[in-house]
Amino acid sequence: MRAALLLLVAAACKPDLDERESRIESPRVVAIVSDPPEAKPGEAVQYTAVVATPDGPDLAAPLQWAYCATPKLLTENGSVSPECTREGVRPLAASGPRITAATLPDACALFGPDVPPGGFRPRDADVTGGYYQPLRASWAGLTAFARERVTCNLANAPADVTLEFRRRYAVNQNPRLGELSARIGGEAYALDRLPVGRDVEFTVTWPREDAEGYVSMDPATQSIVARREAMRVSWYATAGNFAADRTGRTEAELDTFTSNVWSIGTAAPRIHLWVVLRDSRGGSAYAIYTLSVSP
Repeated sequence: MRAALLLLVAAACKPDLDERESRIESPRVVAIVSDPPEAKPGEAVQYTAVVATPDGPDLAAPLQWAYCATPKLLTENGSVSPECTREGVRPLAASGPRITAATLPDACALFGPDVPPGGFRPRDADVTGGYYQPLRASWAGLTAFARERVTCNLANAPADVTLEFRRRYAVNQNPRLGELSARIGGEAYALDRLPVGRDVEFTVTWPREDAEGYVSMDPATQSIVARREAMRVSWYATAGNFAADRTGRTEAELDTFTSNVWSIGTAAPRIHLWVVLRDSRGGSAYAIYTLSVSP
């Protein structure tokens, strides 16, 4: 699900082999939600950074924002150019955890199928047929990258295929998260009355229509293909352990829920939990919960 990528780059050095992505032990941006999640070049988008800390959500983090303006070379690994961690960006004037900014007017040249400047070749679409403008948020020695899906023309498509695509394509919308439920051995439990030392099965849902249908062009046959979004949930908590950092459904699975098992060995009156839902075209939603675990 490269469309939903959120890359966190630490200023520090050596990774802890016991570190789990789902465990919040230091301040971290766990999601950047775009509204709308797909925009035309030059269109205004509101970005909301979801900042998680061991003490709970940080609603006033002094984030500094910038659009990446350097395409990634074919020889470079990773999802963005290393220059986007340095000077290869266009800074945005707004700061804080929520900003509104227009996407770059040349986004389809820099990161899409249009002929780009500087000798770079046009970008390839991802598996969903999409192109993405990278966005950087920096704060407290960390850098987080998200990607805004940009509406670009089809690459090297016949006129009839282009017309059919424009007629059938539905611009992506953010999914919605249903309520979180907790069960132990099949029995429902309140989030503020979880027993210590037991495996808790958390389940979240989304509306069936939020795993949206869409079309993309098959570059091999140059034909329009009907697709359905895959859905992924990332789980984060300030204590305890999840069986998996991420769960979800492929585009072939019609279920509208996903579950994860969480456990903790000590009582705790306040544990913060973040649930981030992402679709395969870059849409996202999140919810924050407070858990209480007692003997």
